[in-house]
Amino acid sequence: MTSMKRLVLKIGSSSLFSGNDFAEKEIEVLARQIKKIRDEGVEVCLITSGAIAIGMQSLGLSKKPTELPLKQALAAIGQMYLMERYEKIFEKVSVKPAQILLSHDDFGNRDRVKNLNNTISALFSYGVIPVINENDALATEEIKVGDNDTLAAMIALNVGADMLVIISDVDGLYDKNPAENEDAKLISTVEKVDKTVFSLAKAPSSKVGTGGMITKLKAAKICGNSGISMMIVGNGKIGELSKVLNGENLGTLFMPSGKMPVRKNWLLSCANVSGKIFVDEGAKTALLNRKSLLSCGVTELKGTFASGSVVEIAGVNGEVFAKGIVAFGSDTLKTLDNKGEHHSQLIIHANNIVLKEEL
Repeated sequence: MTSMKRLVLKIGSSSLFSGNDFAEKEIEVLARQIKKIRDEGVEVCLITSGAIAIGMQSLGLSKKPTELPLKQALAAIGQMYLMERYEKIFEKVSVKPAQILLSHDDFGNRDRVKNLNNTISALFSYGVIPVINENDALATEEIKVGDNDTLAAMIALNVGADMLVIISDVDGLYDKNPAENEDAKLISTVEKVDKTVFSLAKAPSSKVGTGGMITKLKAAKICGNSGISMMIVGNGKIGELSKVLNGENLGTLFMPSGKMPVRKNWLLSCANVSGKIFVDEGAKTALLNRKSLLSCGVTELKGTFASGSVVEIAGVNGEVFAKGIVAFGSDTLKTLDNKGEHHSQLIIHANNIVLKEEL
């Protein structure tokens, strides 16, 4: 970690509040740690939750509504107050924050991702800390990232971070649920996130958050696939965050498990899906053997999509086993199929296909 150049930090709603009050003292400690890390020459992004929770607080609500428009309204109210509080706290430590609001749809387009990266790089050049949240005020269920653990992993992946640190109300991953088992032991290091590791996770217990250990493990998987380490740190150690620069493990460290090309990991984890292509058994076998998809293997199309879109690829039983970037839009594919022309036309090149088994 002595060569770390870029760090992504994520703090959830459960760590932003002390009871019903915004944890200003703790966030000031976080701000001082961010400044210390930045002063060491490491560029820092902060992924934050809390907009809906602060919106609830401002309206005196004790329970999060289930209706999407109401949650969006709370996010619109809370996001303003959230950034106001960050600005005041960061000002105390001579750090300037900048707000970026994103949805999953922003990651589905490579041009938007490039623009996002350019904006973040420009903010870094000014010494400004990007403070990023999901755009809950506008995001529908179809385009939501859904939780900020995943959002943080997407940011880490797309900006080429060396590490993602998730600040949580738990100290890390345990071998048993620590709330139910006094003998639960903290797992200090995870070499690879697999089915055994996922079996240790439980559903979220926070009243204000949307994530849980499952979403953190998914984030670790996304990061690990592209050679990015991830650490879960308990919010009691916010004042020690700068120690990760010296390689100190403050909770549970998830080691990088591979070096999947960013493009493939983007396809698996970030890209929006515009449609679905069903293929016959012969085509499925070819794809599983890393071959390209030809038009002769396509049996059905679902959805409307353009050339360059990302689609799911399913077998005759409907089970999705891959994703890919199509060379032709759905209208053209239907025309080729109807006319029976170019029966062996290349639909998706092997380099633009990623198998679900790689996740």
